[in-house]
Amino acid sequence: MENLVIIDGNFWLFSCYYATAAMGNLMVNKDGVPTNAVYGFANRLEHLLKKEPECVVVAFDAKGKTFRSELLEEYKGTRKPTPEELICQFSMVREYLTAHHIPFIELEGYEGDDIIGTLAKKANDRGISVSIMTNDKDMMQLINDKTYQYKKPQKTNEYEVITPESFYEKYQLKPEQMKDLLGLMGDSADNIPGIPGIGEKTALKLLHQYESIENLKDHMDELKGKMGEKVRENIELGLVSKKIATIVTDAPIDLDLENWRYQGYDYDELASFYRRYDMNSLLKRMSVKEEKVEEVKFEIVEHLPCITRPTSLVVGVYDTNYHKSPIMGFGIYNEEEAYFISLENAMNCQEFKHYLQDESLEKYGFDIKKCINACRWHGLQVKGFVFDLQLASYILNPALKEEMKYVCDYYQYHDVEYDEVVYGKGAKKHVPEENVLAAHLVKQAKAIFTLKDQVCERLMKENQYDLYKDVELPVTYILADMEYQGAKVDLNVLKSLQTDFSKQIKALEKEIYLLAHKEFNIASPKQLGEVLFEDLGLPNGKKTKTGYSTSVDVLNKLKEVHPIINKVLAYRTLTKLYSTYIVGLQEQVFIDQKIHTIYNQALTQTGRLSSTDPNLQNIPVKNEEGKMIRRAFVPEYDYLLSFDYSQIELRVLAHLAGVKSLIQAFNEDKDIHRHTASVVFGVSEEDVTSKMRRDAKAVNFGIIYGMSDFGLAEQIGVSVKEAKAFIEKYFHTYPEIKEYMDHNIELAKENGYVSTILNRKRYIPEIKERNRIRQEFGKRLAMNSPIQGSAADIIKLAMIKVDQELKRRKMKSKMILQVHDELIFDVYKEELEDMIDIVKRGMEHAFAMSVELKAEGNYASNWQDLK
Repeated sequence: MENLVIIDGNFWLFSCYYATAAMGNLMVNKDGVPTNAVYGFANRLEHLLKKEPECVVVAFDAKGKTFRSELLEEYKGTRKPTPEELICQFSMVREYLTAHHIPFIELEGYEGDDIIGTLAKKANDRGISVSIMTNDKDMMQLINDKTYQYKKPQKTNEYEVITPESFYEKYQLKPEQMKDLLGLMGDSADNIPGIPGIGEKTALKLLHQYESIENLKDHMDELKGKMGEKVRENIELGLVSKKIATIVTDAPIDLDLENWRYQGYDYDELASFYRRYDMNSLLKRMSVKEEKVEEVKFEIVEHLPCITRPTSLVVGVYDTNYHKSPIMGFGIYNEEEAYFISLENAMNCQEFKHYLQDESLEKYGFDIKKCINACRWHGLQVKGFVFDLQLASYILNPALKEEMKYVCDYYQYHDVEYDEVVYGKGAKKHVPEENVLAAHLVKQAKAIFTLKDQVCERLMKENQYDLYKDVELPVTYILADMEYQGAKVDLNVLKSLQTDFSKQIKALEKEIYLLAHKEFNIASPKQLGEVLFEDLGLPNGKKTKTGYSTSVDVLNKLKEVHPIINKVLAYRTLTKLYSTYIVGLQEQVFIDQKIHTIYNQALTQTGRLSSTDPNLQNIPVKNEEGKMIRRAFVPEYDYLLSFDYSQIELRVLAHLAGVKSLIQAFNEDKDIHRHTASVVFGVSEEDVTSKMRRDAKAVNFGIIYGMSDFGLAEQIGVSVKEAKAFIEKYFHTYPEIKEYMDHNIELAKENGYVSTILNRKRYIPEIKERNRIRQEFGKRLAMNSPIQGSAADIIKLAMIKVDQELKRRKMKSKMILQVHDELIFDVYKEELEDMIDIVKRGMEHAFAMSVELKAEGNYASNWQDLK
């Protein structure tokens, strides 16, 4: 018998949302867009599709009222408003279903239940069986010998099947009597009243005797006692409740089985959807797109033949940290030849080494910084890279994932597999057989070679080729040198700190146990919550399924209530510093006594660099304990020299917005926050108080990040009304800033993106969303991205300028670290004065603006003393 699967879209989406949101686990993508409901929905559907259903359709509630609201004004009145984080996912799930070619139906004036009821009846009338995917109990009235309900238990993908027999076994009723049962006992979820005082047990007893509410009405005089009184007084309410609970089976919808047959998904659309919302596990489950792909012919060689034409080169690195990882082999490709050579053979092959070192032989790669440094650690020098597919793709679409498979799929090139699929992951990760490895690396090399011209053409079309060629490509070589050079660490300092911190942590533990009157695991939020809110009886304890919340926000509000709070906060700070940095950094020190971090050049959507393995940009600087860790970073030569930009983002804002008074103040080297306070509060700069300056500083920086009046109120400790007035006064003082921000928002709405001074684009699809939360998030991105992105552009230009001058003057000192707006150098004593001049000039003349760039520097014998 032919089968139709009908999914209750609202139930699936709501249940998937609350399955994680109730525990505080709200999945979001990198742009902050909630995705947990859609992710759960997709997982359920993927599991269902494995069973190869013939026809699939999804039913949704339509907006607006139905006849049920007219029958009972309070219908669904007790339901909480749908969370904003869920509302935005309704449009996303429709987009997902479209990519799957699965139809969805909603009908004005009807609920999704009515659509399901109508389709089920029409299908049954044509001899077609129906599977209804929902847990809603009112759907049970539709069950018959051709229609089953499939309930989804928690924590499993298997379904409980409700048949007429299993329904009778549970209730001793026929399925169609479910509407009578609901009419009598009501349904609190939908605010269906039923007959007051009658629960499920009594309702079943009445239906076993009278079968329906109508028949009960005819015999209600037979009922004795209080139950009889309740029925007689409220029988009409019971009948209305039944009518509300009755699912419509004759809504104006056609059965269209031919168009509802599941034919499979649109690979490109679905892959794009998964990438956009960071659903990587689902993306990896997709089967490789079936299309005609020429088999890549290649040779596995011990000695590389002479290569005279441009090639693409892939270095097969086993681990993500290429400073430590072994190389498995090399894939080489051009239109005429393709080779794989293992590391062992490569190390013994002079022709291969000549190929790598020949700068005249153009090479194309993917993450060429990785290729260069992985080879360096094995004693191999690589020159001649002129194209990096990862970097070029990142400029065109900064939201793309870094792995090659994602990038290739984006350009509709599908003959590349995920590294994880080839190598495995976790405990199952392994080096594959040589022929498998060779095919994987050569296919990657072919992809790079094939896509190069297409990607370069797109860069030119988007007017971004100069950004790629003159900025990102030179910077990747600089970063490669910085990574390989490394930052020297004095292990004795870290070991001394380890001893000191260990003593402080143990002392804090004793103090906390004393205040708590017991020993417990302070690092356990569950145990800590019980101690604070149950044993000590502290106020405002909010209990969830996993225990009381002990977040920083919660604890900060209790600082004045009990002395244990400050001790716990101090304990958390010290243990975090101890494990992550004091112990963690020691584990990252190489045999050369240096830390070799990895700079992520193709990760952030603003163009900023980030750092991993370890993250040297996040070493704390706001507290004294954190600053002490920087003391362990010392020069290899004589001094560390640091220069950082002064208020670069505010300067960029003044330039981009053309704020004449700010431009003048910056160029006159005024204290910009004092100047702002003076203008906003209408006092002379001499009369500006420290609080005025502090508030002005909060607004100056808050405006850059689109801070709301609520956010400002929280930060400077005033009412929302006062904060709103402050922001309005600020914009009145600097009207150009308001005009500039509004203009960026309009540009984002019109073009879908905003740009930096070097035409780096940040795409902002959120700004066109209906959902207010996502739209407001998009507006903040539109305001901030050109500023933050332009500042990132400028620091990269400065790095290039400084690096060029160091090479021109054959300086021995090295650039070793970049921390956002700061550059750090390892400097020889005899070059110190020249280095100060080179770095300051390079940074201050990196890019010509109406506002002068200002770089301030210092030198010292360790990183801590640089400030």
